[in-house]
Amino acid sequence: MLYLQKAQPNTLTLNINNNSRDTFDSYDLVFTHIMSKEVKTYSVSTSNPAEYAQNIRYCEIELDFTTDDLNYEGEYELRIFGDGTTLVYTGITILEGTQESNPFTQYISDNEVNENYIYIQD
Repeated sequence: MLYLQKAQPNTLTLNINNNSRDTFDSYDLVFTHIMSKEVKTYSVSTSNPAEYAQNIRYCEIELDFTTDDLNYEGEYELRIFGDGTTLVYTGITILEGTQESNPFTQYISDNEVNENYIYIQD
Protein backbone atom coordinates (compact mmCIF):
# COMPACT_ATOMS: atom_id res chain seq x y z
CA MET A 1 0.00 0.00 0.00
CA LEU A 2 1.27 3.45 -0.93
CA TYR A 3 0.70 6.58 1.12
CA LEU A 4 0.52 9.99 -0.55
CA GLN A 5 0.12 13.45 0.95
CA LYS A 6 -2.44 15.90 -0.41
CA ALA A 7 -1.26 19.27 -1.78
CA GLN A 8 2.48 18.53 -1.81
CA PRO A 9 5.12 16.73 -3.91
CA ASN A 10 5.17 12.93 -3.54
CA THR A 11 7.72 10.33 -4.58
CA LEU A 12 6.56 6.82 -5.52
CA THR A 13 9.25 4.13 -5.36
CA LEU A 14 8.12 1.13 -7.39
CA ASN A 15 9.57 -1.91 -9.13
CA ILE A 16 7.46 -1.53 -12.26
CA ASN A 17 10.52 -1.32 -14.50
CA ASN A 18 12.18 -4.49 -13.22
CA ASN A 19 11.55 -6.43 -16.43
CA SER A 20 10.54 -3.60 -18.73
CA ARG A 21 13.47 -1.19 -18.45
CA ASP A 22 13.92 0.84 -21.65
CA THR A 23 10.68 -0.58 -23.04
CA PHE A 24 8.29 2.28 -22.28
CA ASP A 25 8.55 5.96 -23.17
CA SER A 26 5.91 6.95 -20.63
CA TYR A 27 3.76 5.67 -17.80
CA ASP A 28 0.13 6.60 -17.16
CA LEU A 29 -0.88 6.52 -13.50
CA VAL A 30 -4.65 6.07 -13.22
CA PHE A 31 -6.10 6.84 -9.78
CA THR A 32 -9.71 5.72 -9.11
CA HIS A 33 -11.24 6.91 -5.85
CA ILE A 34 -12.89 3.89 -4.20
CA MET A 35 -15.99 5.67 -2.93
CA SER A 36 -16.73 8.37 -5.52
CA LYS A 37 -15.36 6.40 -8.52
CA GLU A 38 -13.71 9.60 -9.77
CA VAL A 39 -10.80 8.80 -12.12
CA LYS A 40 -7.73 10.98 -12.56
CA THR A 41 -4.76 10.18 -14.79
CA TYR A 42 -1.19 11.45 -14.58
CA SER A 43 1.29 10.88 -17.41
CA VAL A 44 4.99 10.55 -16.61
CA SER A 45 7.67 10.68 -19.29
CA THR A 46 10.61 8.33 -18.71
CA SER A 47 12.90 10.82 -20.47
CA ASN A 48 12.13 13.63 -17.99
CA PRO A 49 14.49 13.37 -14.98
CA ALA A 50 12.23 15.66 -12.92
CA GLU A 51 9.40 13.09 -13.18
CA TYR A 52 11.18 9.74 -13.50
CA ALA A 53 14.43 8.17 -12.28
CA GLN A 54 15.50 4.52 -12.28
CA ASN A 55 18.18 2.09 -11.30
CA ILE A 56 18.54 -1.63 -11.93
CA ARG A 57 15.85 -2.67 -9.40
CA TYR A 58 13.27 0.10 -9.07
CA CYS A 59 12.13 3.50 -10.30
CA GLU A 60 11.05 6.71 -8.62
CA ILE A 61 8.12 8.68 -9.97
CA GLU A 62 7.55 12.25 -8.84
CA LEU A 63 3.96 13.51 -8.54
CA ASP A 64 3.51 17.17 -7.67
CA PHE A 65 0.12 17.52 -6.02
CA THR A 66 0.72 21.22 -5.30
CA THR A 67 -0.25 22.08 -8.88
CA ASP A 68 -2.56 19.19 -9.88
CA ASP A 69 -4.03 17.45 -6.84
CA LEU A 70 -6.44 14.56 -6.44
CA ASN A 71 -9.85 15.84 -5.32
CA TYR A 72 -10.72 13.47 -2.47
CA GLU A 73 -8.82 12.10 0.47
CA GLY A 74 -9.03 8.41 1.21
CA GLU A 75 -8.45 5.19 -0.66
CA TYR A 76 -7.63 4.97 -4.37
CA GLU A 77 -7.03 2.08 -6.72
CA LEU A 78 -3.82 2.80 -8.63
CA ARG A 79 -3.20 1.23 -12.03
CA ILE A 80 -0.04 2.05 -13.98
CA PHE A 81 0.11 1.52 -17.73
CA GLY A 82 3.29 1.51 -19.82
CA ASP A 83 2.81 3.63 -22.95
CA GLY A 84 -0.88 3.89 -22.07
CA THR A 85 -1.80 0.31 -22.94
CA THR A 86 0.25 -2.28 -21.03
CA LEU A 87 -0.79 -2.76 -17.39
CA VAL A 88 2.38 -2.98 -15.28
CA TYR A 89 1.12 -2.28 -11.75
CA THR A 90 -2.07 -2.47 -9.70
CA GLY A 91 -2.31 -1.48 -6.06
CA ILE A 92 -4.05 0.55 -3.37
CA THR A 93 -3.06 4.10 -2.46
CA ILE A 94 -4.13 6.15 0.55
CA LEU A 95 -4.26 9.92 0.09
CA GLU A 96 -3.87 11.65 3.42
CA GLY A 97 -4.89 15.23 3.93
CA THR A 98 -3.40 18.31 5.43
CA GLN A 99 -4.71 20.43 8.26
CA GLU A 100 -6.58 22.58 5.73
CA SER A 101 -9.01 19.99 4.40
CA ASN A 102 -12.32 20.78 2.77
CA PRO A 103 -15.52 20.35 4.79
CA PHE A 104 -17.58 17.20 4.47
CA THR A 105 -21.16 16.93 3.25
CA GLN A 106 -23.21 14.49 5.28
CA TYR A 107 -25.75 12.33 3.47
CA ILE A 108 -28.31 10.67 5.75
CA SER A 109 -30.46 7.82 4.51
CA ASP A 110 -34.15 8.67 4.35
CA ASN A 111 -34.89 5.12 5.48
CA GLU A 112 -35.42 5.54 9.24
CA VAL A 113 -34.59 1.90 9.93
CA ASN A 114 -31.29 2.09 8.04
CA GLU A 115 -29.17 4.74 9.76
CA ASN A 116 -26.09 4.53 7.56
CA TYR A 117 -24.12 7.70 7.04
CA ILE A 118 -21.95 8.53 4.05
CA TYR A 119 -19.48 11.41 4.18
CA ILE A 120 -18.20 12.94 0.97
CA GLN A 121 -15.63 15.70 0.91
CA ASP A 122 -16.80 18.85 -0.92
